Amino acid sequence: MRIGRVALVLWAGLISVGAAFGHGGASGVVKERMDVMSDISRNMKSIGNMLKGGSVFDPDLVVHAGDAIAAHSGDTLTALFPEGSDQTPTEASPEIWKNWPAFSASAENMKAAALALKRVAEAGKDKKEIAGAFGKLAATCKSCHEVFRIKK
Repeated sequence: MRIGRVALVLWAGLISVGAAFGHGGASGVVKERMDVMSDISRNMKSIGNMLKGGSVFDPDLVVHAGDAIAAHSGDTLTALFPEGSDQTPTEASPEIWKNWPAFSASAENMKAAALALKRVAEAGKDKKEIAGAFGKLAATCKSCHEVFRIKK
C-alpha cells in the first residue's frame, strides 16, 4: 500500500513537471488557464483509468473529480479568457472571441455534465451508469476542443 502511494506521488510530480515545461513560458492568465486545463485533464484521466480497470472502482473519486471539474467550468472557465489573452503559447483559438456565446455555452455544458456525473456517483449508481455520465462529460470537452482549441 505504501509503495503504491509513493508511486502515485511520483507520478503526479512528473505530470506537474511535464505540465510546467509544456506550458512553454506561459504567464498570467494564459498560464492560469493552462493550469486549470491540466487539472481538468488529470481528473478526467483518473476517472477514465478507473473505469477501464486501471485502478479500484471508487465512486468517491468520481464525486471529488466531478466537483473539481465543475468548479473549473462555466463562468469560472470563461473568466480565464479575457479579450487580448491570445498571445503565444496559448492553444486558445481566435474562434473563442469571434463566437463568445457558443464558447460560453460550451463552458456551461461542461459544468452541467460534471455536476451530473457527480450526482450519479453520489447516488451510488453502478459503474455502467457512471461510465455513461463520464462519456457525456468527455463529449463536452471534445466538442469544445474541436472548435475552440488550436490543433497541435
